[in-house]
Amino acid sequence: MQKKKFSILLTSFLLLITLGYAVLFYTDFGCFVLALAKSPKKVGAVAPSSPLLAKAITKHIVKKDAPIRVLEVGAGTGVFTEKIIAKLGKEDILDVIEVDAELVEILREKFKAYSNVHIHWMSILDWRPNYKYDYIVSGLPFNALGVDFVIAVLDTYMQSIKNNGILSYFEYIWVSYIRTFFSRGPAKTNYIKSKLILSKFRKNFEFDKDFVLCNVPPAYAYHLKIKK
Repeated sequence: MQKKKFSILLTSFLLLITLGYAVLFYTDFGCFVLALAKSPKKVGAVAPSSPLLAKAITKHIVKKDAPIRVLEVGAGTGVFTEKIIAKLGKEDILDVIEVDAELVEILREKFKAYSNVHIHWMSILDWRPNYKYDYIVSGLPFNALGVDFVIAVLDTYMQSIKNNGILSYFEYIWVSYIRTFFSRGPAKTNYIKSKLILSKFRKNFEFDKDFVLCNVPPAYAYHLKIKK
């Protein structure tokens, strides 16, 4: 009975906040919801990331003497992308990876004026560039992903980033507790393994993090300096 009440209260709270975002960002929100309804496992997130989370997760991207390369994974409707572009010079390059076809079309239309921004429709596991990145911004909701996929993604990030490059990603706060509480059997075991792997990876490289309350759900933005 307590679990049911807790679930109802939490769902109602998230719905109210989500509707608030819909009023403020109705265009992107509507596109996001359509993509989520069609492919919930691909999208994975609860709602579009807030501008405050976008600001936090991109804060360590800075211009350098030489052109920089940035990789964004799981761009959604481009909330993070906008913040990244604002930090780029004309010689800098941004590669954006998005697996959902509808969201890719939105991204290509939204950022078509930027010749140094390249939108790629594919899984990050299929992305094999012949260069490495100064920064990786990950929009993948690791809380919602299976252990095998998490391992594969982290390995891809390690292969794709330069030595001392910065990887930034976010993690929903409440989702972790909720999944641990409500999951059963193999699903719970799989999630706990995924969580432990991600935690160990983060502890090896983490140098900064931000708590972002104004997001659905609230989230931490983690920043890792990858030393190989």
